[in-house]
Amino acid sequence: MTKHSPSAIAAAVPRARVRSGVPDLLTQAPSPSATTDPAAGCPRQALLTLAAEEDQVRTAREFTAAVLGRWHMPADDRDSVVLIVSELATNAVLHGGSEMTVRLALGGDILHVAVTDCGATPARRPERPGGDPVEHGRGLGIVECLAHWTDVRQEADGRQVHAHLLLTPPHDLPAVPADHRP
Repeated sequence: MTKHSPSAIAAAVPRARVRSGVPDLLTQAPSPSATTDPAAGCPRQALLTLAAEEDQVRTAREFTAAVLGRWHMPADDRDSVVLIVSELATNAVLHGGSEMTVRLALGGDILHVAVTDCGATPARRPERPGGDPVEHGRGLGIVECLAHWTDVRQEADGRQVHAHLLLTPPHDLPAVPADHRP
């Protein structure tokens, strides 16, 4: 696991906050072992904690795109994940309190996305009297369409929204030269 210094975080993510004793940005790529084939794709993780402010949704999108680019994610998968993070981060800003955390975890051909906030009320979709969704409130529906599995967990101290995506099979991905692996 790599712990990034506060100055490195500030340079990469201008308004990311570093909490005492807890790094806000972590990336993980275990060292190869005799039982782990690096070409097969080591489990990887990235974590970012931001203020739950409207201008930070863009930061969450940029962080996600940068991480997935480093992981050599195909463009279609990357675009879907960036949209999912954008929708979930927007919900965290609107309903979640003071902080939000974006977590990306890649294992094999499954990408897990989780956005955690400090919201105390359950997520729900607003509807107009005729049953049609209003202009706002379509974010979770978009996430459900793009993801293969979703889950919302409401706890006393906040909410976690999870989305799992099945990615383009590895045999469809271009080979990455050994000296260019993250």
